[in-house]
This record gives sequence, structure tokens and C-alpha cells, in this order.
Amino acid sequence: MQRALGRAYQRLQGAHPRRQDTASGRAAEIACDALLVAAGAALIGGLGLVAASLVGGFDPARLALGAGLVAASPALLLVWERLAWEPFAKRLARMD
Repeated sequence: MQRALGRAYQRLQGAHPRRQDTASGRAAEIACDALLVAAGAALIGGLGLVAASLVGGFDPARLALGAGLVAASPALLLVWERLAWEPFAKRLARMD
């Protein structure tokens, strides 16, 4: 998980896998970035729902939904890492 967070931080700083400059490569880049945004949105939204369910009167449905979103965020981040960074890292390892 720490490696995935480090790679996500690198991506936010502008690093990205070297894909071929084709229509499918650009589409893959957009899809991977959308998955990264979804992971961040799930974490922030889930934390917001948990806080709202505890502060604004206990609401078990809202608490469960928030906890589910918080739990889904690391899963989305790990899927992003496998799709966006693993092929890139394997190619670099072969080049060494």
C-alpha cells in the first residue's frame, strides 16, 4: 500500500508511464487517471459521510456507506497501480 501511495504521489507530481502516443495509449492514460481520481474521491467522500453520520446525529446507513467508500479507496488505488504502473515497471526492469 505504501508503494501504491508513493506511485500515486509521483503521478500527481507529473510522472507517468511511457505509453505509445496513440489513441489507445491516450485513452488508457485518461482511464488510469480517472481511476486514481475515483480512489481519492471515494476516500474523501467516505470520510465526509462517516463524519456527517457521527456529528449530525447517528445514522447507521450513512455510516455504513461511508465506511464502505473508505474501504473501497485502497482497493481502487491498488487496481490503479496494477493497471498504470506495473507494466511500466516491468519494462524498466527488462531494460536494466
